[in-house]
Amino acid sequence: MKHDSPSPFAKADPDLRIKEGAPPLLRPTRDAIARFPDEANRLIDRTWAVQDAFLEKTTYDLRWMENKHFLLAGATGAGLGCALACAVLHNLGSEGSLTIIARDLKKSIGFETGRRMKELAEELGLANRFHWVNSGLAIEGDGLADTLSMLREAGADRVIYANTVAAAHSGLLPDCPPIYVKDIDEEGLFQWKLEPLDSRMLDMTRYTMGELAVHFAHVLELEGIKVEATAFADWRGSLHREGRHPESLEYGKNGAYSASLALPKDFLQEEAAKAHGTGRVVVDFFYPIMRTRALGFIPGGIAMSRVYDKLMKLYEVPRIDIPELAVATLDYLGKAIQSRRYNPFPRLDAHEHTLDLWFFDVIQKLNNRKDSPFYYKHWTESV
Repeated sequence: MKHDSPSPFAKADPDLRIKEGAPPLLRPTRDAIARFPDEANRLIDRTWAVQDAFLEKTTYDLRWMENKHFLLAGATGAGLGCALACAVLHNLGSEGSLTIIARDLKKSIGFETGRRMKELAEELGLANRFHWVNSGLAIEGDGLADTLSMLREAGADRVIYANTVAAAHSGLLPDCPPIYVKDIDEEGLFQWKLEPLDSRMLDMTRYTMGELAVHFAHVLELEGIKVEATAFADWRGSLHREGRHPESLEYGKNGAYSASLALPKDFLQEEAAKAHGTGRVVVDFFYPIMRTRALGFIPGGIAMSRVYDKLMKLYEVPRIDIPELAVATLDYLGKAIQSRRYNPFPRLDAHEHTLDLWFFDVIQKLNNRKDSPFYYKHWTESV
């Protein structure tokens, strides 16, 4: 194990509490479980209401989606995938279809959004043009056979495939020194100390959101389902490769994205680059920080989101939220399919990444001292 790095992100702040590892996955309470159905209904209704308004007053154009077939992996819950599904459901025309592949516990907000999507599809008269699979993405066996059967039942011989699955472990790569990431909990400011992941955790992180996401589209093609376009979800922290090297002054700068969370993104970026210019449309979208349930499981995710919110308010930069990001994604995919000359790495985070230097300066100086200009509450609470 290497213990030394010149990076400030590899050194603990002696004035802050330390938690080791990453945020745990907690079981929901009975009260929370009881609220999930109503929360799912409100989430889906609110998301489409916002999207419908955007389509009325902006230049976004989703008319290209009429009679198209969509396969969305990870499209349940309160994140981008569910917002994509909301927009797709209302723009399928008379012959298009939507197949959602997820893997949620039955007592979860994810499962309840899937259930509500199914009800909404029935209300919209989609019949066998909507399917919801809750057994996860599969590239062989009964899981793949079931997916293919549903696609064929829907008449989907060509699909637009989007993968927004969030399933990864946050931690260190082998033989790397610790990374310390500032975050906020009910007691105030503290720091996570990322811990090494074992080979099983690393393989799962690399595979589920990387190798499997990429390979699935190729399996569909081999099975006779043409993939018109593929869309992946990325974050700019994965691009900072210098932050992955312990000898660098910027080692650990992007927290878990300087470690395990970058692993699957390498596959997505490689696939988009490889497809560019071949006639295949593969787009790796770079998104801003999104307020999703997954954010709370990333070390530093809560603090990062709140600091960026503060900076955007101070700099009067409008925030772009998940419903609009989903519409922007679909609008861009339509243009990419129609023109075939497209940027395979579009930046839907342009409004946010201009603040990165300011953010990193603030986050390094953030502290618990009330007399400091960088007292954490000054930078993590509303203006």
